[in-house]
Amino acid sequence: MDWEAIGQEAVQLLSEFIKVETTNPPGNEYRATDFLGRIFEKENIPFQTFESDPGRKSIYARLNGDGSKRPLILLSHSDVVPVDREYWSVDPFGGVIKDGYIWGRGALDMKNIGIAELVAFLTLHRQKTPLKRDIILLNTADEEAGGRMGAGWMTENHPELFDGAEFLINESGKGRMENGTALYSVDITEKTPCWVRLRAAGEPGHGSRPKSNSSVNRLVRALGRVLEYTPPLKVTAAVETYFKGIAHLQKGSRRGQFQDIRAAVNDPAFLADLSLSSQYAAVLRNTVSVTMMQGSSKINIIPQIATAELDCRLLPGEEPSLFIEELRKVIDDDAIAIEPILTFGNGASPFESDFVSAVETVVSRHHKSVHVVPNILSGFTDSHFFRDLGVQCYGFSPFILPDNDLRGIHGNDERISVENMKRGPKVLFEIVEVLNR
Repeated sequence: MDWEAIGQEAVQLLSEFIKVETTNPPGNEYRATDFLGRIFEKENIPFQTFESDPGRKSIYARLNGDGSKRPLILLSHSDVVPVDREYWSVDPFGGVIKDGYIWGRGALDMKNIGIAELVAFLTLHRQKTPLKRDIILLNTADEEAGGRMGAGWMTENHPELFDGAEFLINESGKGRMENGTALYSVDITEKTPCWVRLRAAGEPGHGSRPKSNSSVNRLVRALGRVLEYTPPLKVTAAVETYFKGIAHLQKGSRRGQFQDIRAAVNDPAFLADLSLSSQYAAVLRNTVSVTMMQGSSKINIIPQIATAELDCRLLPGEEPSLFIEELRKVIDDDAIAIEPILTFGNGASPFESDFVSAVETVVSRHHKSVHVVPNILSGFTDSHFFRDLGVQCYGFSPFILPDNDLRGIHGNDERISVENMKRGPKVLFEIVEVLNR
């Protein structure tokens, strides 16, 4: 196979896909399914589109294997977050290729992986690669707003399309170079949102006559209690897998401590040191961030209602309703209602699996020195919808991205190197090949 030509095709397709503007809100993901559908029609690949709401479309295609192994899903989403054009040096929807990079919104999150999956899928089709597994390509709407109009709608309304699937490859995971060694992280699970709104009620009035139990005062006191609260330490099975998986990368006493993290966190000095890292701290506890507040629309009016929104993230296996009850006890004020905005549970996928073994086999071909380690994502993706169906879901990126490039995710001047985009489809193609042996 001419991987140089295949890589160039991926670069060109990503540039064209970035030009397909799918900012969410409102999404307009039908534009993406139209774009992808034209490609499938040209390649004579059957496909289906599904519309969860006007303009909110997802697309599904499938290559049939001989059925001796269970299906593999290649998942991506087409929607992207908004941009502030003032701070971009290029047109964020221009698909500009310059200075060795493809620039634009979605270049990293996640039209790059969507195109890498597409090109690997097309290559399997064109080469008539013998398959033991069906390969499902799924590009969905609405991930950036929680996925309920995309992957959530698909799994709820058409779970039969994913019957028996064994593995799913999704966004996240990370590849980077450290002192000449390639380090690939594979996300085995992720923290899940428990987004809530605090709604405080009180007697309204004129600002010149303070009221001790006004809605705003009640809310401020409640937020003070929330900020003083530290959720309990919880070393879950997935957390143990994560720390054991990266223990060999540590130095000195940390290597042994990471190997037995459950015992190590009983040492206050070690725990305090570990908590200095936002990554490590986030996977050991549920977390709460106060992100939005709203009171009166006028300075001299005491409002009847004041609200605050909290971005809470829960460890895998946590029950959102129990955490909300925990918050009620912390706040200890019946005049404050806690309203769920977005919540769901989540499980974890095993790190010891044929998928991870396939990743290790393939990336070892591309680097002289390489480590593949587990990771717990502090954010969330659409993977949880498919874990609920019994599919082993993994976040894996076939790219090697420096930290400077990663800062473009949801930021300004988002971009991916041409070199990375060329190699992405080859890595994914080889992983699919290994999984079909």
